[in-house]
Amino acid sequence: MQKSDNNPQLLGLALQMGYLIAIPLVAFALVGRFVDSIFGSSPLFFLIGILLAIILSTILVYRKTTMLLKDAEDKNDTGSRPSAG
Repeated sequence: MQKSDNNPQLLGLALQMGYLIAIPLVAFALVGRFVDSIFGSSPLFFLIGILLAIILSTILVYRKTTMLLKDAEDKNDTGSRPSAG
């Protein structure tokens, strides 16, 4: 069994993706609950906050994923070019 050298990088990536999902979800849910307690409109703003968090998290994860894929593609392109010399 071969051990991979990029396990810490994968763990870091997993944590980043988790934070990109969890932080907006918790923040928007708490703000929604707070606004609901002010206006007495429970669970309207809580659900709106959850929906906004899902949208924001989707955008953030998509951007992070496309950035990582672009970096990997650039790394592969530079690694496969023959050296001039």
